Amino acid sequence: MVLEKTLPINAPEHKSVEKSHKGRTFFRRLAVLVPLSLVFYSVFQCCDRMMMSPEVQGGSCQQPKPAAAPSNLSDFVNQENFAKEAAERLAGAVRIPTMSFDDMGDADKDPRWAPFTDMHAYLKKTFPLTHKNLALSVVGGYSLVYTWEGSSKDSKPLMLTGHLDVVPALTALNRWTYPPFSGTVDDEWIYGRGAGDCKNNVIGILTAVEHLLASNWSPKRTIVLSFGQDEEISGPRGANNIAKHLESIWGKGGIGMIVDEGGMGVDTVYGTQFALPGIAEKGYLNTIVDVDMLGGHSSIPTDHTSIGILSKIVSSVEDSTAFQPQINTASPMWGYITCLAQHGDAKKVPSWIKRGVRAKRPNMDEIADKFAQMSPGNRYLIQTSKAATIFNAGLKSNALAENARVLFNSRIDIFSSPEEVQKIFRGLIKPIAKKYSLLFEGDDVSSGKPSIGNITITWNSPHVASPISPFHLDTSPAWRIFSQAVQASFGEDVVTAPSAMTGNTGQDFISVLWLFIRRGRGLILLYDNYADTRYYWNLSKNIYRWSPARQGTKLNIHTVDEKLIFLTEMDELIRNTDPCRRNQVLYRSVLAAPSISSSILTPSYHRMTIELILQSDAMANVRFD
Repeated sequence: MVLEKTLPINAPEHKSVEKSHKGRTFFRRLAVLVPLSLVFYSVFQCCDRMMMSPEVQGGSCQQPKPAAAPSNLSDFVNQENFAKEAAERLAGAVRIPTMSFDDMGDADKDPRWAPFTDMHAYLKKTFPLTHKNLALSVVGGYSLVYTWEGSSKDSKPLMLTGHLDVVPALTALNRWTYPPFSGTVDDEWIYGRGAGDCKNNVIGILTAVEHLLASNWSPKRTIVLSFGQDEEISGPRGANNIAKHLESIWGKGGIGMIVDEGGMGVDTVYGTQFALPGIAEKGYLNTIVDVDMLGGHSSIPTDHTSIGILSKIVSSVEDSTAFQPQINTASPMWGYITCLAQHGDAKKVPSWIKRGVRAKRPNMDEIADKFAQMSPGNRYLIQTSKAATIFNAGLKSNALAENARVLFNSRIDIFSSPEEVQKIFRGLIKPIAKKYSLLFEGDDVSSGKPSIGNITITWNSPHVASPISPFHLDTSPAWRIFSQAVQASFGEDVVTAPSAMTGNTGQDFISVLWLFIRRGRGLILLYDNYADTRYYWNLSKNIYRWSPARQGTKLNIHTVDEKLIFLTEMDELIRNTDPCRRNQVLYRSVLAAPSISSSILTPSYHRMTIELILQSDAMANVRFD
């Protein structure tokens, strides 16, 4: 009975001892497990780094450190009344209708060139110091080349470019808020043809140079400014002759670095602000297919008509998967993806990007497929396109067409060529000629069967893709200069990353793409513009296509209500860390343009030009190879 009575008393004491023992055991195990966990974590980290590609381990998206600070010389854009004065300078240029047409005649014969004389006079009046101190050459009739001689004769020049011409604005005039050549400035925007493409660049460059001259600054490195007269019609008189003129002076490879319009400006992707210059442009080719067959009355049709055969060809080309997305480590898009992985918000960057960039041997086919699946825009940055854009056949409702013709337009991947595209098209079309007993380019491919017609292919406007400009800090002084100028202009947190351009014939659909492609999800806005740089490939390997504008600050390029925002103080808001100053700038900006969201900020053409010049000059003793 005593035991029975004491057991309940002693039982709790036994459990307490047991718990104490277990507690000591837990902490002893914890003391062993924590160090082991740290060891395993260290080993994992080591292995993880070993599995990384050499490019990532070396920081293939390095940014200049310490970050470049803005110069006092570029601070003039924050002076009182600067924004309004700059807007009026640009508006004055917009009011001069320097339209270029596809059928423009010689500069000394076609009267449509007359406004360019007015533009020259306007620039001379508006920028007197520039015209007094810089040597000016007029080439090709109306293209301008300014040379600001530097003191260092061994330094290759920095070349800044733009164009004076604009696309015509003669239709849909009733849909414009203001007439296209009125150069209207309201409280927020500058309206008019050329406000965003690209008189803004021209006026911004000249304003910056005028300011440097007024500040008694002089360069070590020679600076060349070139403004073509017909970029919108592919530059045959303008950039073509500018290139010949400069090559005759400086020789092949004689220009150190060229910065032209283009690129994607500054945009926020996966939580980080990126400056995205175009460092390469796709190639170009038109494929024209003709089907010639006997005609006849539609009441007694043949089994197959020229239109039917051509339709089969179109379907064959459209359904083909011969062109596939491709990325390799030399691709600008691989550089871009690497920058996203290194500098984007880790919580927002897709796992396939992080996994692919970290891999020692990344699966490039998988990466290309993932990248392409994000949007049609992304796909055609890394894949040759094939689009039937013009179709002609038939003249009468009751007559079989004797000829049917289609034009396929292709933008050629930067690692492909016109010759490769031609081979693929022939391979897609020849089987149709064989199946339906047609000659193929005059040759019998149907094993002696009677021919019912002939299929011919012709090609026009073939252009190879541009060379890829360097985009690594450790090997390219030009990329370092550009990146430092971006930091000084837009802030140290803005990452400069490579991008590409689809290329070739103008930017007619940029506004549509802007609406189609959403910002902030890693999608790239295509800038469909070969610009004038294709003529400059012999002058420099360092060609960067970039207009220093934040997304949303220039709208409706090439269409109704083209316009540019002009509140330059917003960039000061981004850069300035002083809370009082930030609040002052934000308050004034909101008063001036209350409809602008804080994520859509103004371009700074003037500041970027000055910072490019100054950064380039600071490295005047560095060779551009």
